[in-house]
Amino acid sequence: MNLFLKSTAFICIALLSSSSLFAVEESGQGTALVKGLSFSGLLEVEGAYQDADGESSSDLSLATIELGVEAKATDWLSARTTLLYEQHGDDRILVDEASMKMKRDDSPFFVKAGRFTQSFGNFATGMISDPTTLELGETKHHASLQTGYEGGGVSASLTLFKGDLQKAGKDEINTFVGALAIAGEASERFAYEIGGSYCSNMGDTDTLQDDFEMAHFTTADYVGGYSLFSRFRFGSVEVRSEYLAAAKRFVDGERLGLKPATYNVEAGYDLAESLHLALRYAGAEDFNVEKQYGATLACDLSEKATLALEYLHNSNDDGSNSDAVTVQLAMGF
Repeated sequence: MNLFLKSTAFICIALLSSSSLFAVEESGQGTALVKGLSFSGLLEVEGAYQDADGESSSDLSLATIELGVEAKATDWLSARTTLLYEQHGDDRILVDEASMKMKRDDSPFFVKAGRFTQSFGNFATGMISDPTTLELGETKHHASLQTGYEGGGVSASLTLFKGDLQKAGKDEINTFVGALAIAGEASERFAYEIGGSYCSNMGDTDTLQDDFEMAHFTTADYVGGYSLFSRFRFGSVEVRSEYLAAAKRFVDGERLGLKPATYNVEAGYDLAESLHLALRYAGAEDFNVEKQYGATLACDLSEKATLALEYLHNSNDDGSNSDAVTVQLAMGF
């Protein structure tokens, strides 16, 4: 009941903040209630059917609720907080991001401090389901310090944080993430983005943490990881790709002697102004999924709402196979 009350209150706040009764200004970043303060959010409802080696299941879920608040104190100092609920994630409301950013409008340099998702990996997708690169590489919920550059189509950053996975007897800031990306438009019909990132402690990603003993989270040696990605748009067609992998084999944990790696390739095509098709082919080594392919058809119901249908096939490393069909109704504000 406590979770139900919290979720209900969360939705009410989200709806209240987006109500035209209180809104005085709207922008691409959300709805401004007062000068310097804006709200944004996302709701996702999903229905799913899955057949795994002849055993079927179905589900209906409020997959995601996200509410963000951004405040601008001066022309160079801003803060952002995001609350997140995922029914098939932590299944509770949590602080997904709480950070302050120092950046002048006339300068490309910035400093960011607080809790935020690390810049290891790109994870861009046109599908409903997360790409395998995200499943392996996403790192969230660490207090971090980041410095970087954003300007002229170039973005670069260096982040420091204290990972949960430590060497035995240590309790220190032990992880850094470096990221670099270059983006541009050669013409109205051609755009590109290429980049990469490196994490010095890949065992601290949300998924790989589970390979180590919960009570200790210790390792004899840190294993770094890297990601390379690209995005090219040719008129109505967009091609995205990413490869994310450990730099060497793990020396302990459940993946002792293994070197997990995964790739994700997607092609997107605008069938019409409000109708979009995405195709995916992905795979992995020393990870949960060996091969994955599928397609998503999405229809824009309005500027901020989308109805999508996805089919996804997984061939897993344990020899099992699954086919899933998901319908999602999503709305952002």
